[in-house]
Amino acid sequence: MTEPMQNVQPVTLSSQAFLLLCRLYDGCYDELKQNEQVHELVESIGDILLAGVETLEKQETKPKNITFPLTVQQAFFLRRLVIELLAQSPTDKEDRTIQWLQECVTALAGGGVQPDVKHS
Repeated sequence: MTEPMQNVQPVTLSSQAFLLLCRLYDGCYDELKQNEQVHELVESIGDILLAGVETLEKQETKPKNITFPLTVQQAFFLRRLVIELLAQSPTDKEDRTIQWLQECVTALAGGGVQPDVKHS
């Protein structure tokens, strides 16, 4: 069930937003992985995020932004997850955290441009 490469889009996030996304994803990874339907998707996203973290750690000077490739399906899944987390997060939470989460949502939506995906 591998997707054709043209469905891959680069997603660019600030390093802080990216690391926050990774922490959040790591926090619900085990739970998500138990769902048979999305098991492969969850693992593939985990691999991509981990590769991004390793890339950041290797660099002496941390870049302001990081760009990583996601398929439309992966981006949609992550975006839905972040929106759920945003909905659950108390509004008195640190403003920066909320801003970074919103940045993730925007970036995962293709920078505001909705990919034309038809879900059967």
